[in-house]
Amino acid sequence: MNFRPGLKLWSTNTDLLPEAALLVQNGPFEYIELMPVPGTSVEPFVQYDIPFVLHCATERFGVNIADTTITEYNLQIIDKCLEWADVLGTEYVILHPGFGEIENSLIFLEKIVDPRVLIENMPKVGINGEKSIGYNLKQIHSLLNVNDFGLCLDLNHVVKGAISLKEDYKEYIKKIMSLNPVMFHIADGMLNIEIDEHLSIGDGEYDIEFMLECVDGFPVTIETPKKHNNLKNDLINVTKLINLIGDS
Repeated sequence: MNFRPGLKLWSTNTDLLPEAALLVQNGPFEYIELMPVPGTSVEPFVQYDIPFVLHCATERFGVNIADTTITEYNLQIIDKCLEWADVLGTEYVILHPGFGEIENSLIFLEKIVDPRVLIENMPKVGINGEKSIGYNLKQIHSLLNVNDFGLCLDLNHVVKGAISLKEDYKEYIKKIMSLNPVMFHIADGMLNIEIDEHLSIGDGEYDIEFMLECVDGFPVTIETPKKHNNLKNDLINVTKLINLIGDS
C-alpha cells in the first residue's frame, strides 16, 4: 500500500515547525496541511523546502461562505489563503462549504475560480449543532460542479453523515468515493454520534483498515487531537496507521 500521510498544523504552531519539517523531510509524514490563521504571516514557513497543503480558515475564525452578510470577509480570508498557496507552491487549498442554506454557498463559490481549490465534505450536524452543508452525495456533487472543484474527502465526516442519514457508513463511503476525491482526512470516532468529532486512532469504533484501503496512493491528513502542544500524539497515530497497514 502507498500510504501518504500528512501532518496538520495551524500557522500559530510556529514553535512546532522545526520538528514538523524534520518529520516531513525524514518521514513518516509526506507533507504539512497548514491552516493560515487570520492575522498571521507566511514568512516562518517560506524557509522550509517541504510540501504544503493549505486549509482555509474555518467557522472557528468566523468564516462561513453560506452567510451572505459576511461575503467580503469570506473572500478576504480565501484570497489570503490563495496568496499563501502562491508563495508556498501549494497544490491544493481546502475549503469548507459552510452552514446554513446551500444555495448561498453555491452562489458564493461562483466567485472562486482556482484549480487548486478542493471542497471538503461535512457532517450533517456541526460541532455547535449548526446545519452543515455538503454532507450528502447530491449536495457535494452540486458544490463540486460550480467551478469544477476537486474533493477533499473527510472520512470521519462521511461517517457522521451516514449516521444522520441512517445508512451503512462503509457503503456510504463507497458512494462518496464515486466523486473521485484527490485527497483525504482521517480520524477515529464513535458510531452512535452524528456530531463532528476527531478521536485518536483506536479510541473510536471505525473500521480504520477499511478506510486505509480507500486512501491507498492519495495524500491523507491525519486529523487526530494534538496534546500538550507537541507532536507526540501525531507520531503515535501515524505509527498506529502504519502498523495497521503492516498487519493487513
